[in-house]
Formats: sequence, C-alpha cells, structure tokens
Amino acid sequence: MTKTEEIVKAIELIGVSVNDKDEPSNVVDGLFAIAGGLAAVARALERLGTHHALTDMGANEVLAKEIKEGLAFVSSSLSESAGSGE
Repeated sequence: MTKTEEIVKAIELIGVSVNDKDEPSNVVDGLFAIAGGLAAVARALERLGTHHALTDMGANEVLAKEIKEGLAFVSSSLSESAGSGE
C-alpha cells in the first residue's frame, strides 16, 4: 500500500469506530445519541421547579414573578392602611 493509499484509508476511517460487536459503526450515530441526551437534560432544566409545567419561564423566573406579585400586594395593603389612618 502506498503512502497516498494509507492516507486515503485513514481519512475514510475518521468517521467510523468499532462497536463492542467488532462491527463498524458511525461516530455520527453516537454524536446524535449524545445530542438527544443533552436535549433531554435541557428540557428537564427548563421545567425544573415548575412541576413539569411547560412554560417559557424557568424556576427562577417563576419565583421572581411570585415575589414581585407578593411584594406588590404587600405594598398595596400598606398604602391602603396608611390612607385609612390605621
């Protein structure tokens, strides 16, 4: 085998690995599996703390919204109390 043929063969094998059954398997298949796993993790993190509710907000955004609404209620109540002379 000439040097050029060896290089061509090496380039052909770049995208192929051998699985546990000694059969050629494409590395791209593994990359797709990893990408699918990462997508599942991203979906889980997106729903973290929201009891699997599918929203545009994550747990931190939901918490911040609840705090903001709660503080607005407290502020409104304090303003009403101050206005009534209590």
